Amino acid sequence: MMLSRVVRSRLSLVPKAMYSTEPPAPPRNVLEEETIKSHEKYTNGVINDKKPIKLELQAEKVYWWCLCGQSKNQPFCDGTHLNIFKWIWQRPVKFMVPETKEYSLCVCKQTKNRPFCDGTHRKPEVQEAKSLVELRA
Repeated sequence: MMLSRVVRSRLSLVPKAMYSTEPPAPPRNVLEEETIKSHEKYTNGVINDKKPIKLELQAEKVYWWCLCGQSKNQPFCDGTHLNIFKWIWQRPVKFMVPETKEYSLCVCKQTKNRPFCDGTHRKPEVQEAKSLVELRA
């Protein structure tokens, strides 16, 4: 009986956000409205890899996320889409994060929450497809 009071009193000291069962809100691109063009909302690049990359990103810094999937500097753009012989129509997504912390960036290029991972890489059609990492190996 005494132990349960102690546990309850300790829980009251823990911020509610630490033991809440609600999932955290997904991150959002601060610049989304100005960067994603209408035709790029519906096209995805090639699957580069089947897992996200976790990186610490700085607040108020502008980043360019590779949408075509062919950059050698994943998940960021290296200008590969500019090669006229590759016929790549997707352009990089300009983004900024609201706060400095670790984010999971999509590398399968199939996310609906560009450039952040939304778990789409777990879908069977993505897992069964060949990624550029597998093709290069």
